[in-house]
Amino acid sequence: MKENMTRWFRYTAEDVKAAQAELDELAEQGWELAELGIFTASFRRAEKPRRCWVEPARWTSIRRKDEQARTDYLALCDEAGWDLLDEAGGLFYFQAQPDTNPVPIQTDGSLEWEMVLKKSLWNQAYTFFYFAIYCTAWAVGQYFHDRPRVWEMFFSNGVMLIEFLLLLWLAVNLYLGVRVVRYRRRCRRAAEEGKEIPVPGRRSARLQGAVPLVYTALGLAIALSFLLTLSSQSSSYELGGRLTTERSAFGQSTEYREFSDQGDLWVESYDCKTAWLADVICRDLRTIEGDEDRLHRYFHLHGVVEPLQSDLGYDQAWTYAWNEGNGLIFRQGNRVVRMEAEQLDLTDRAVVDGLLEWLDQAACAAEENMIA
Repeated sequence: MKENMTRWFRYTAEDVKAAQAELDELAEQGWELAELGIFTASFRRAEKPRRCWVEPARWTSIRRKDEQARTDYLALCDEAGWDLLDEAGGLFYFQAQPDTNPVPIQTDGSLEWEMVLKKSLWNQAYTFFYFAIYCTAWAVGQYFHDRPRVWEMFFSNGVMLIEFLLLLWLAVNLYLGVRVVRYRRRCRRAAEEGKEIPVPGRRSARLQGAVPLVYTALGLAIALSFLLTLSSQSSSYELGGRLTTERSAFGQSTEYREFSDQGDLWVESYDCKTAWLADVICRDLRTIEGDEDRLHRYFHLHGVVEPLQSDLGYDQAWTYAWNEGNGLIFRQGNRVVRMEAEQLDLTDRAVVDGLLEWLDQAACAAEENMIA
């Protein structure tokens, strides 16, 4: 028969009763808590296992008043026959002193709710919801302040994966927060009715205890996704300007920008695999031309203009002009292209077709160079 055992054991403040229930069950089987690790606990065989008492840790700040209250409380527990074995996961783990059988530290469910669990569970719920609310408010604020081209993420598998992982992170926090609120409501109802504090399900409590590992895995996945984003983009500076191209599950994006004395040139091409994405891009590119803040943010070298619908042989086309140059936005099938040039006439179909043919060849060459 084994004399020692190590098993997964990590609980947080909202699952204090689940931790207590597991320790009581193991004590009935002859196992005594020996040591707590980060995510595990060690137990040893004992003829009469010393009982444990678990409760949320209190007075954890470094303020002198809290330190004194903590010291006084632990001294009172010691006098009552309970030694503080460890503090882990926001919980006090007390163990009965040798050859003693002290009464539980808390015997009144209503008093335990008012003095211990009420504030502890609220703090836990606040922690989870604060992160979710802060992230959501920040994202919404950034969107309305910067009005970014959100659709650009659909042309990078890495960025889409990062966005998904961040949403998953947010969903985990919301789930944990809702779980704490629901359990807090059950505890309050039990205290009002004079019943025992309910015990959370062990499976969900263990999942909650594993949250640091979940966060670590999500963090590593986000870091790897960021590296994927950097490695999936092909760039070239050998053409007199800067060419970038990238493929994703939703299509391919290619951009070329050149600043020169012979005239600046800017070409963006988005070859989409879905019609709705092409619709979104086409509409937003036209909207940007009428928004001075967004024009400056994306380094357009002209002021506000109004794209006018034109018949140039494409499915849809809009042209615009300023003193030094002209621009073109068109859609052909699910491909959306925007061009701006100073020395070229973008209403000439032959000029535009020549630029697109050259752009496609340059993008293929850049991808081949990256693979090589």
